Amino acid sequence: MDQLSTAEKAEVEGYIRTYPELKLDIAEIERSLELFARSAAVQPPSGLKDKILHQIRNETTVEKSKPGSTSSGSFGMWPMIAALFGLGILLFGYLFWQKSNDAERLQQQLTTSRDSCEQSTQQLRDQLRILQQLTYPDNTILPFQATPGFASTDLYLHHNSETKRNFIQVRNLPAIAANQSYQLWSLKANQAPMPLDVFDLPATGLIEVRYVDGTETYAITIEPKGGKDSPTLENLIGTVGVAGI
Repeated sequence: MDQLSTAEKAEVEGYIRTYPELKLDIAEIERSLELFARSAAVQPPSGLKDKILHQIRNETTVEKSKPGSTSSGSFGMWPMIAALFGLGILLFGYLFWQKSNDAERLQQQLTTSRDSCEQSTQQLRDQLRILQQLTYPDNTILPFQATPGFASTDLYLHHNSETKRNFIQVRNLPAIAANQSYQLWSLKANQAPMPLDVFDLPATGLIEVRYVDGTETYAITIEPKGGKDSPTLENLIGTVGVAGI
């Protein structure tokens, strides 16, 4: 892995010459590197082979030009062997780096998938709790009365005066622009309309909205995005009375 100093490399080379059986260990290391490389199945960068072979030729030429160097014998072949072994280590390092990156990407994908599953699970749990609320015996289902200008409105209020919770079941709402929202209002006698929830078309067809004690009528209007403090009466799409319920 190119982690040894020059002196340490010379020491290892000396051990190999003194104890030839160490060559079996080297062969096993090389075989392990090859198996790892195959399992990674990653192509090395273009030109890597030519670059390394060029470096080997240069090192061999330099070695031959040194005084006392020889072109025959195991010692004279050592620079070539070392260079080839270095090629294997370099390739292993690249493949290991690439495989580490692949593992990191896979971990990120797993984390994203896990978070998505947890989010979906939480949404399902929330919907289950809403459905459980709708089955309570004190729950009353009241239809909204659509206004003439928005006759296609089809909504139901699930109203429970015991649990003090309201849910709107959406079957059809008039289309709105991107810069508009629906807004719920609480209407009481001799009082200004109280602004409540501002919402868009719910994905599941059910949405929980505020319950206000003493409300006689709930109304829905179309307002600018974010809602208003007072209703736009010409955009009133429907009302539902809850007095006495």
